Amino acid sequence: MSFKLNGPLAALFAAGLSLSAAETLDDPYGVCAHVSRAELAVAPQEFDRLREADIRWVRTDFDWSGIEKRQGDWNYAHLDKLTALAAGSGINLLPILDYDVPWAPPAWKNPDAWGAYIRRTVSRYAKQLRYWEVWNEQNHERFWRDTPNGKNYVPLLKRAYEEIKAIDPALTVLYGGTAGVPLSYIEDSLAAGAGNCFDVMNIHPYHWQGTPELLIRDLKDLKALMKKYRIDKPIWITEVGWSTARSSTFYRQVLPAVFRHAGIDPAQVTAAVIEESAGMSNFNPEFNLPGFKAIDRIGFDQLEHLDAGQYPVLVPAVGEEFPARYIPALVEYVKHGGTLLLPSGLPFYYDLQTDGEGGMRKVRVNAKYLSRFHIGWDAWWTKQGVPKKETYQKPAPEFAGKFEAGFNPAGRFLHDRNLKGNDRFIPVIEAGAGSYKGAVAALYKLDSDLKGNIIVCTATSAFETVPEERQAELLPRTYLIALANGVERVFWYNFRSGEWSPDAREAHFGIVRRNLEAKPAFTAYRTLTKLCPSGSTVPELTRSNGVYTASWRRPDGVRVHALWTAHQPQPVKLEIDGQNVKALNHLGEEQPLPGGTFTARPAPLYLEGAESMTVQGL
Repeated sequence: MSFKLNGPLAALFAAGLSLSAAETLDDPYGVCAHVSRAELAVAPQEFDRLREADIRWVRTDFDWSGIEKRQGDWNYAHLDKLTALAAGSGINLLPILDYDVPWAPPAWKNPDAWGAYIRRTVSRYAKQLRYWEVWNEQNHERFWRDTPNGKNYVPLLKRAYEEIKAIDPALTVLYGGTAGVPLSYIEDSLAAGAGNCFDVMNIHPYHWQGTPELLIRDLKDLKALMKKYRIDKPIWITEVGWSTARSSTFYRQVLPAVFRHAGIDPAQVTAAVIEESAGMSNFNPEFNLPGFKAIDRIGFDQLEHLDAGQYPVLVPAVGEEFPARYIPALVEYVKHGGTLLLPSGLPFYYDLQTDGEGGMRKVRVNAKYLSRFHIGWDAWWTKQGVPKKETYQKPAPEFAGKFEAGFNPAGRFLHDRNLKGNDRFIPVIEAGAGSYKGAVAALYKLDSDLKGNIIVCTATSAFETVPEERQAELLPRTYLIALANGVERVFWYNFRSGEWSPDAREAHFGIVRRNLEAKPAFTAYRTLTKLCPSGSTVPELTRSNGVYTASWRRPDGVRVHALWTAHQPQPVKLEIDGQNVKALNHLGEEQPLPGGTFTARPAPLYLEGAESMTVQGL
């Protein structure tokens, strides 16, 4: 494929005309930061760091409970200080209007109290703050007092919209950013009239176990839903990111005990991981699977004839997504004595498919393939009496004293109903609530038509983090994909890591450390904003031969390209046309100019000054 500036865009430049706002990026870079809460004390230093990276937007909560701590006692001192600091620093704030107070729960059932909070708060800052987000992740039970329901969100959104527009019709109202891209929830709200109550659609499309390329399908489906309801409005992403916490409990404490119980000595074993699996590029086998004699990375094409003697342990996927067309090969591997390690979530819950348009599609298949492996799970949405969350976790009796169990609640429990012959189900981590007891991690020792082992952990927190180096690769890919697919503004979650625990996922989302020292992702962000600043043309995204390319022109007229792969490295033939072309890695470090055969990798490579480029498969 050849990337050249042509058509109407080329004609504009040839005529010396400026691009319209719709064709260029308008301050698209933001972060989330808790500067209205505990981080207010370090907000001046945070704003200084943000300016270094040319990040001009900060999203933060204007909590109702922080303003009206006691009914009728309104105190805006902390927000007055914050808004003054932001204005003096050239930082734009995106405030979130959110959360219940003890005397009016839930807010959507107390419109007058909610309306008073909106009216007082927005009118106080309306001259400076022109954008207002209404609630945060209202589809998540953690942030919504009742069972989340798209219809119930509408009264709250509608009242906020009416109050804000009464203050100033030119103010912009954002739909509350949803946890993920819950199309059915959003559709329920649109069917109930939400489309008339916001100016910007807003999502939080996290893919902790996957890669940014999944955003392509997310955004296509969201835009199709909006079109169905005749909604032609901008889309923002006000949270997205990956944590760099080292969640080592499962891998470094639980797994060694399970391997011993299964009769496997890692020091004598070469393990295999399928490098092409979704999320595997986020996985660090050497860190997470210590003690193995060796770890080999293999491709899907090697599965059909994979020798369980050569590779007694196989990690086919690190999350819930796996291409179903390779299920028969996995079954054959276990039939011949191989051990599958399924470390996070519900095994094979999604069939991962390519959609033919440069993106990937997750198709939920539930437990469709599990009986083939003699394993199974129960959850509250599939079996009556199963709790949504367990209230305790502990090592099962056969593993007592071998490790500590401390995952986030899984709410998904393994069962033995698919066993055959002399198969055994051995709980590893017991969990339960009330009278219910089950297992969220287990060893299936198979002795029937299948002769191997399967180790399963349903706690997703066992794999929802990435190494710091991977976070730096994922950040620019996220922005370029989102902007190329019509998103106007993206807020990374978050700016500063709390670092209260080395293993806590929430404590390590930041791109700077607690002391504001830069992590690699900060450097990657600064590189991106330099190479694709506000005023650049909207990136054009293409995919060919497994390589993604984003191309744009900066306000100074320089053409820039970025190349990367979603998962494994991919050798291609690369031809570049242009004078004074520079190659920079995602951290802004100059690289040798590639030519001829080039290996594209998950870390983006920028080509600055290349007027055209051709990528061909080998």
